[in-house]
Amino acid sequence: MNARPEFVGDAIELDENGQVYGRYNGYILKPVYQPIYSVTQNGTAELTGYEGLIRSHMGSETIPPEDFFKIIDKKDALFIECLCLALHIRGRVKAGIVDSALFVNVNVANYDTIVDVEREFYYTFSQLAKHGMDRDMIVFEILETEVSNPEILFKVCELIKNNGYYFALDDFGTNHSNVERYISVSPDIIKLDRSLFLTAMKTLETGKLLKSLIAAFQENGVKVLMEGIETVEEMIFSSKMSVDMLQGFYFGKPQFDVLGAEKIIELPQPSLKLSAVG
Repeated sequence: MNARPEFVGDAIELDENGQVYGRYNGYILKPVYQPIYSVTQNGTAELTGYEGLIRSHMGSETIPPEDFFKIIDKKDALFIECLCLALHIRGRVKAGIVDSALFVNVNVANYDTIVDVEREFYYTFSQLAKHGMDRDMIVFEILETEVSNPEILFKVCELIKNNGYYFALDDFGTNHSNVERYISVSPDIIKLDRSLFLTAMKTLETGKLLKSLIAAFQENGVKVLMEGIETVEEMIFSSKMSVDMLQGFYFGKPQFDVLGAEKIIELPQPSLKLSAVG
């Protein structure tokens, strides 16, 4: 295995097509982007952003993201996080992302100290400006992870907000991303985990509870994004829930070249009766 370089920039290269990629211990890391849509008042969804994701390869073999991130040496976790962020920022223009916001993941568990947080985020902010990204062109997604030191979580969110950027609380409804965490960090966007709305689709009672929760978030000025939408039925359910934003395979899979993504999508009308919401 090859030792990783000391600096993130030394792990980034361009292929013959000018597309950016990263190297880590024999793995090739490539950025891909999945579209995110905002719901309009006239029954359509407009392209509003992309979530940056990573695809890893070892030779001709594609490594599932969950497997790749498990094999990373603990001492390299923050390096890989910064490498992925740099790949998304540097690759966005070549991918065709110019006027849309970029959503990027932040795993707070990778930061051991407040010093780490301040060093990496202030550097990131400087790189965003260097690459022509205004503050409203990026959203930091705080991942659903166990945080051993809550002060790290609070510092990350504080730095993002105090410097004029937006952040989302990801995977809401799973293990660690819950109402208590929402109250403690006050995000700009809540991303509902797919498992949460699949459960809510099963019965009228759970559907009503979820709709009330979404309304409570929105009353506090928080936008709600339903992620993981794959079918027409799930799309109709999200319409009944009155969420603000949508994401999932129904709208598009993660890919590097997003130039062909639809700007406006006609949403199916909620004529189909579902058990959770009448």
